[in-house]
Amino acid sequence: MTTAREVPDPWSGVRSTGHWVPSRGLSNGLDARAWGILADLDESQVYRVLFALTDAGIAGYVLPVRATVLEPGDPEVRWRLRVDIPRYRAAEDLLMELLRYGRPRRRVEPVRSRRRRRRVALVRKST
Repeated sequence: MTTAREVPDPWSGVRSTGHWVPSRGLSNGLDARAWGILADLDESQVYRVLFALTDAGIAGYVLPVRATVLEPGDPEVRWRLRVDIPRYRAAEDLLMELLRYGRPRRRVEPVRSRRRRRRVALVRKST
């Protein structure tokens, strides 16, 4: 009787690039196992979005895709943004802030509130 060979699970172990980024695309250099389409961007928004995703630690890349021109002046090429699936919601929130405000809002870190003690004079003056 022959026993079955153990085949290593490709999804376990060290996180590495599971899908390649095509040569015509732009990536922010972070690795992801699986990608999900998030949005179609104008050419003017591509670098700003990729840099913001890099700062947030979210893997992403864009690929040029042909778009249907509905009105004169519409671009023929759109850039389709794909992001790491486990960080999809965070990327969606970041993209909404970036497109709404023109920049990602900085999180205000709570100030450590040290309880201030009342200052009491060490020596009381008698009057």
